[in-house]
Parts: sequence; structure tokens; C-alpha cells
Amino acid sequence: MTTTGTALYYPVSLNREYLAGKLLERYAEKHPRTWENLSIHQRVQVRGEYLATIWSLEESLATGSPAFLVDHACWVQSRFAAGHFPQQFSVSFFGVLKDVLARELPQDYRKNAVAFAGKAISRLKPVPSGTGRCPDTRITLSPVARSFLKYLLAGEQAGGRTVIDKTLADGTPVREIYTAIFQPVLKETGRLWQENRATIAQEHYITGVIRQIMEQQHERIIATGRMTPQKKTVVAACAGEELHEIGIRMVADFFEMDGWNLYYIGANTPAGSILDTVKEQKADVVALSITMPSRLPELRYLVRSLRADKDTAHVKIIVGGFPFSIMPDLWKQIGADAVAAGAEDAVAAANRLTAGTRGIV
Repeated sequence: MTTTGTALYYPVSLNREYLAGKLLERYAEKHPRTWENLSIHQRVQVRGEYLATIWSLEESLATGSPAFLVDHACWVQSRFAAGHFPQQFSVSFFGVLKDVLARELPQDYRKNAVAFAGKAISRLKPVPSGTGRCPDTRITLSPVARSFLKYLLAGEQAGGRTVIDKTLADGTPVREIYTAIFQPVLKETGRLWQENRATIAQEHYITGVIRQIMEQQHERIIATGRMTPQKKTVVAACAGEELHEIGIRMVADFFEMDGWNLYYIGANTPAGSILDTVKEQKADVVALSITMPSRLPELRYLVRSLRADKDTAHVKIIVGGFPFSIMPDLWKQIGADAVAAGAEDAVAAANRLTAGTRGIV
């Protein structure tokens, strides 16, 4: 479905530092023995997790759904397990969160916040079989993708490039390299980072190598696009201060392979500059990406700005990124025309939305 939704997303801003302080005080008070047995490093991690949890709570309150907080709770659980915290520490962590929210939040937010925290706790408690309720987030990788990732995790860029070169030499199209290797490898890398099994440096390294390989394949991408040129223009960008641009870069490449005129902006671009570019390029579609729920207010502002300007109100808006996988109908609250789970979906949605407007050359 690609019908423009009513903007129902209302940004929420809580005093994170104040609440984090209260949460630490309450945890030490309610679970003194557990707190005393934590190392300094673990206590610092608890504080960081509370700050991040409040951020996720803000987005759940903004959307009126517990989805973001519940999803975040599962990641917190995996990180505490990786950090060798006591078993079921995550349950006590969110139990304290629920207590403090009931005491400290304004009345307007309190009821939903406490209910959402309760849902997070329910998700974390083990079922009778002894297993948890959190979904298995492991990514199924093909043997080629797994080999590629193994090389990059070890810092062996040459080995990773050899895997891709051989796959291309065997006749695999660039599109398939993107969808069957790059996309799942990036998702798995993100999962490993979330679970403290890969470092930020490794995540940046893997992303950088993939970006370099993508750039080297650009001539093939352009050649593919020349086969089916279209008189349609897409502007592709990250919203607000979003710095993770490889996802929208993949989307941009797929638009080029489909013959669209592409104006790629990339990461960390002010909303006003994106708005001006959409006008100047007379764009038919704007594709916008975010990777974290915390970027939703910036995305919402940009979408509202595009809708409010008479010169861009008609432009079709496609959004994508991790937050939309957590809450599939979120695009309607943001006010977009469609959501895309990946690069292929984005192009398909754009073609549907603009069918009959200018057509293929």
C-alpha cells in the first residue's frame, strides 16, 4: 500500500540525564547486592543503557506504540549477556525503569510509559521452556556472504575483495552482489555490534570496504541504467544529521540501474538544503533514509517541510531504514507516500507512485 498517511507522529523530549541519574539511584537502592557486585565498567554501561533506553522510550511515546522500547529491550538483554551481567539483569533493569517512570514522568506521558515498560519486561521474562521471547535476529548468510564477512572481520580487505571479484567473474549481476552479499553482511555486522561481538571500528571498516567496492562498480551501474533510460528524477538523501549513508547509497545505485536521473546528496544535510535541491532538480521522487529511531523527529520535520511548500508538495516521498522494520506502519505517521524495506523495494515503489507521469524514454 502506498497511500499518503496522516502525520500522527508527535516528538517527545524527556530529561534523559536527570532520569538516568534517578534510575541509577533507584537501582542501587532496590538491588543493593547486585549493584555492589558490578564493576565500574559495568556501572558505566548501565548508565549508558539507561540513556539509550530513555531515547527509545521517547520514540515509543511519540508514536503511541511500545514497539521501539520493546525492540530496544531485546538488544539491551543481549548486550548485558555479552557483558557478563547476572542472569535476568535486564528484567531488574526494566523493573527499575518502570518504577522511576511512574514517579518522575509528567502525567501526560506516565500512563503510556509505564505500560510500555511493562510490555518490555514481559518480553524479557523467560517462557516455561526456559527460552526468551525475543526474536532470533541472526541473519542467514550465503556461503559467499559468510566468507566475505569473515575476511572483513579479520581485517583482510584483499581477501574480501577477492571473494567479490570472483563472484562477479562468475557472472553474478551487480544487483545480486548488493542484495545477496552486501545487504545481509551489513545487517549481520550491525547485529554483531549491537551484541558487543563486533567493535565500532570493525563496523566502520566493513562499511568502508563495501562502499569502496560499490564505487568501483559504478561504471557497470551506469551502463545498466543506459539500457532503460527514464525521464524521471529522484533525489536521495539521509534525513537530518544521519551519518550512515551506505543504505541510501545502495538505493541510489538501484535507481541509476533502473534508468532514473539521480541526484545523490548523502548524509548529514540540512533540511533546507534538501528542500532547495528537490525544487531545483524538479524531482519526481525523494528517497529518505534513517538508521536510528532517534532520527525520526528530523525526518518528520523534513517530510512536513516538503509537504508545506507548494513547489514540492506533489513530490512522492519514500522512506526507509531500521525504524520502519520495527514499526511497519510508521511511514503513515511520518506522512510519507511509501516505505521501502530495501533498494529494490524503493525503486518498485517509485515506479508505482509515478506511473503515467513521464514514462520511459
